[in-house]
Formats: sequence, C-alpha cells, structure tokens
Amino acid sequence: MRPISKTTPADLGLSRGSGPVRKIARRNYHRAVDGDGGDHKAVGLSPFRSLLERDLRTLLSANPEIQRYAIEPHTLEYFIPTEGGTFEKHSYVPDVVLQYRAGHIAVIDAKAQFFITTKNWRNCEPHITAAYNIDHNVPFVVLDESIIRLQPRLSNCEIMKRHRYVVEDVAALMRTRDVIACIPLPATIAEVAGAARINSPEGSDRVYTAIMNLSLAGEIDLDLSKPFSKATTLWRRDQ
Repeated sequence: MRPISKTTPADLGLSRGSGPVRKIARRNYHRAVDGDGGDHKAVGLSPFRSLLERDLRTLLSANPEIQRYAIEPHTLEYFIPTEGGTFEKHSYVPDVVLQYRAGHIAVIDAKAQFFITTKNWRNCEPHITAAYNIDHNVPFVVLDESIIRLQPRLSNCEIMKRHRYVVEDVAALMRTRDVIACIPLPATIAEVAGAARINSPEGSDRVYTAIMNLSLAGEIDLDLSKPFSKATTLWRRDQ
C-alpha cells in the first residue's frame, strides 16, 4: 500500500504571512525572467521564477472567484513505487495554492509544454496528482502556455490589473453602479460612460476605470473573448 503523503506546513501554507518554502535566489538582472510580483491577493511574499508564472498570477489576480493565494507555500512529500516493490520518497513544491471565495482550495502549477513532455515529469506527475487528490482532497492542475497565454484573455486581465484602484474613486464607483443598475443590460462600456456623464482628467476615463474595478470585485462580468475597447460588453453577475 502506498504511504500517505504529507505537506509541510499541514495547512498547505495558506495562512497569512506564508512565504515561499524554497530559497529565493539572488535576482539576475541580466535576464528578465524572474522578479517580485505586486500580487494584491497573495497572503505573503510573491516572487516569480518565470514569466509564465507571472502571467498565471495575472489571471488569478483578475479572477473575482479567487479570494487569495500563496506562492510556493509548502513542501509535499510523496512516494513513487520502485521495481523492487518498495516506495521511494520524493518532494515537490507547487507554484501556487489558491482558495476560491466559495471556500474550496486548488493547487496550481505553471509549466511550459517542453517540461511537461520530459520523462522525469511524466514519471512524477501522476503520483503528485494522486497525493493531492487522495491524501489532501484538493485538485492539482498543471497549466501550460497554451492556456495561460490565451489571447485576448491574458491582455484583458493585464488591463484590469493596471486599472486596479490604489485609492478608490468613490464618486465614480457609485455613479457607475447606479447607471448599470438602471440601463438595459447587456450594455457596452461606451453606453455606460455616456449615461454616467463623469468628467475625467485628460488622458484618463474614470468610468472605464470604475468598470474595471467592478469586474475585479465580481460585481459585473466583462466579455473577455475580444480585446477591451469602449465597445466591450458588460452585464451584472446576477443576470
């Protein structure tokens, strides 16, 4: 019988202040493939070790269904059977552990297609998946660049993150909510902005920014299937 796997810490590392369990290497500023993320949903430090990891967390940050996540927050000790009938212990550190607003948890790994096809990963992945699914009752999902970098979804999520408030524009939020509550939906961003009639400083659009933040908060949905523009369609979540 396969030995039961365990994680250190036992709570999968989702507690506030959790940090990466792997040593954070000194940054190599001669190649821009790693760095520190400004992830507002991260419960602790949020370094990224590849641009694919960074892009994954852009999607997670823009997804209103996800409440919080932790970066490399635990070590999984799992077992692989040997030809001699025994089990060999291995360790694995996932990229992200996330919690949805509904409460359930998932473990996510961002991995380039090249690495997914390697013999070493093909040998390990089924046992990692089984350890999470059976021993810890959480799904383990591996996402490659074909999913993470699907366009225009990724670019749209990057736009949403760029518009996230540091200081809320309360007046614009309230007026935009009122308009969305009154006009027929679905509607376009241009229609909402026209009805809101809010003055904006040159080079900005307060209603557009308010709409991005309402989407980040899960109050409305935006059409992510086309590049964002004033013609982008929006609708209330309860519709």
